[in-house]
Amino acid sequence: MKNLVVALSLLMISGTVAAQKNYSTSTAVVRFIAVDDNDIDATNKKAVSRLQANGDLSFIMLMKDFTFDMDKMQEHFNEEYVESDKFPRAFFNGKIINISSVNFKKDGVYPITVKGNMQVHGVNKAMQTNGTIEIKGGNPIATAKFTVTLKDFGIGGLLIKMVADKINVEVTAAYQ
Repeated sequence: MKNLVVALSLLMISGTVAAQKNYSTSTAVVRFIAVDDNDIDATNKKAVSRLQANGDLSFIMLMKDFTFDMDKMQEHFNEEYVESDKFPRAFFNGKIINISSVNFKKDGVYPITVKGNMQVHGVNKAMQTNGTIEIKGGNPIATAKFTVTLKDFGIGGLLIKMVADKINVEVTAAYQ
């Protein structure tokens, strides 16, 4: 009888774990535009993201994957601003704190609040932002917009004062 109880407990736990849906993408889009200078506009279409139905959310991307219209801007961005050779990746690890309001089985648009830790240029910063998850055909599409102050991540100096200190960030991740 004891073995039966243990076996049933293990079966229930494994069923719960199997029901926990994980979504991922390697083509999440992260775009930034300087608040005061629309010429500073770059897009990374190769961000990797994972979303779990329990609300855990993560992103990782290579800084060199940001593309600019002007090659010289891309060169300055990688060499002088974010120092891509020294700090090649940016990360976000967090949680959707109101994940219970998202019905992954029903198409619709659900407002979300994300809270977590972002690392850029080797600097970690706690952050919180609002966004949406749209369920379309059983797959989530997450979007968010927020503003980042570059000096908060140790990106600064004379060049930033001349160019831009704040950037608007737009994130879109279509998960499978």
